[in-house]
Amino acid sequence: MKRKFYVLVATVLGLAMLGGCATVIKPVPAQDLNPKVKSGALVQKTNNFEVILDTSASMDEPYTWKHFEYTSPMQTTKLEYEQHLARLFNDTIPNLKLTAGLRDFAGQRWLTRNYDTKLWYGMAPYTKDEMQKAIYAVNTQGVESPLDSALDAATMDLKPLAGKSAVIIFTDGLDMPKAVASAQAMKAALKDNVCIYAVLIGQDRMTVEEPKGEGLALLSKVVTAGQCGALVNAKDVETASGMAVFVERIFLGPPPPPAPAAAPVVVPPVVPAGAEPEKLEAIYFDFDKYVIKPESKDALQKNAQWLQDNKGNKVRIEGNCDERGTNEYNMALGQRRADAAAKYLTDLGIAKDRVSTVSYGEEKPLCKEANEACWSKNRRDDFVVAK
Repeated sequence: MKRKFYVLVATVLGLAMLGGCATVIKPVPAQDLNPKVKSGALVQKTNNFEVILDTSASMDEPYTWKHFEYTSPMQTTKLEYEQHLARLFNDTIPNLKLTAGLRDFAGQRWLTRNYDTKLWYGMAPYTKDEMQKAIYAVNTQGVESPLDSALDAATMDLKPLAGKSAVIIFTDGLDMPKAVASAQAMKAALKDNVCIYAVLIGQDRMTVEEPKGEGLALLSKVVTAGQCGALVNAKDVETASGMAVFVERIFLGPPPPPAPAAAPVVVPPVVPAGAEPEKLEAIYFDFDKYVIKPESKDALQKNAQWLQDNKGNKVRIEGNCDERGTNEYNMALGQRRADAAAKYLTDLGIAKDRVSTVSYGEEKPLCKEANEACWSKNRRDDFVVAK
């Protein structure tokens, strides 16, 4: 019985060693990009991102580098250094509304890994804490380096999402020849909505065919396939300032130039004598919601009754948002708010051809102060009467 017990313990410990473990290196204090965003000097340009970590066996190789706090070089593995960089990347991302995910890629291994790539986090609303947990959950696994499988899976992760996406790959770039074709397929599927970035980790492998390094050559082709993005060496982003430049390039950009002022289009309401368009009341929404609130249903029923009594009129429902969130996100949210009110009216018997919708996003605020009392007035649907 004891012999069987010891064999079982040895087997469990052996499997645990196969999975590997990660050392949490003391983090580099990240540079704060939030002041640039708050001042308006930079604006959000990316809505979604997915980090891809190389967890193949080559990432378990020893790696020596100079940590900012130590006088002597630090001994670690390429995976631990990769996780350290990914954490600094995570810490540097400013306070933006993002959808995020994290994948790894490594060859399959008997008993411990029956997949080439795994989604460790997301796709979900981005939080730094959850992303950090995922970064340190990954470990080195199979010998092969199927970056192509991770890129193919990331394409499917990002395809349903609205807005611009970024894929950020941390890897040594070695032994993954199929990755270029998968990057090209990603670009074909997501078109202008995706950019590919890569961080080259560790000592590159020089050959006669690639005297500058196999990893550099491969990742250059992957990034080029994305038609936007950037390839950087890990040494360039291991400092707070270097990583801030990289993160800024991915997520932020200059504000767009102001649009030329257009002449206002005035649509005078034409209604029967005694019927006043002021009887159509605005309704209001909770933050980041487009569900009709119970207190708004009475106003909608009054608006529907007015339209029933004035069958010669139509109504245009204008969806509006407060200033928080990107322009693209608020345009989509304003449209959902207008559509929700339109459905409510048609469910009450108003013909669909008498109801139209439009979204103004955050472009038509009633109040411009940065507080909840003001924002609540801007999260609304207006009802404009016309013939």
